[in-house]
Amino acid sequence: MNRLVILLLMLTGWIHESKAQFYQPVDSESSVRFYINNFGSQVEGSFRGLKGKISFDPLHPASTIMNVSVDAASVKTGIAMRDRHLKQEKYFHIDQYPQITITGSGLKPGKLPGTYIMTATVNIKSATRTVELPFKASWQAKGWLFEGRFTINRRHFDVGGGSISLSDPVTVELKVLAQQ
Repeated sequence: MNRLVILLLMLTGWIHESKAQFYQPVDSESSVRFYINNFGSQVEGSFRGLKGKISFDPLHPASTIMNVSVDAASVKTGIAMRDRHLKQEKYFHIDQYPQITITGSGLKPGKLPGTYIMTATVNIKSATRTVELPFKASWQAKGWLFEGRFTINRRHFDVGGGSISLSDPVTVELKVLAQQ
């Protein structure tokens, strides 16, 4: 009987390890967008250069690890003058801080099937903050699609200084296709 239990435990461990897969975000098929109010009007922007590593197993969400980044210099809002301004020291200071990163692990299941909540750290410039990142994971023909949305306070990351024209909350929307 003990041998059977040990065999089952070994087999269960092997199955668990064999299902955890590493995926890489596909920049060309993903989007990282942000929304902020400026003088009372919503401004949209995006980042490119998405890269990183994601270990995801929907049957064992607690073992999930995500470590992704975007190129801060890729910021685009549709207005070239604004984009240049956002790259300067007062905002993203791209010369000193070229990457914006999100790192998280240990998912909790969400309320609906295929939804999760990850405690993640967001690093912008020299500031790091912890956020709750709710997202949906769905298998696509090309890989896993992760879609989520969360809000941060730009002042916590020293982005935009004491600007009175910018709202403090910034909504970040992620749509990340990840493949092996």
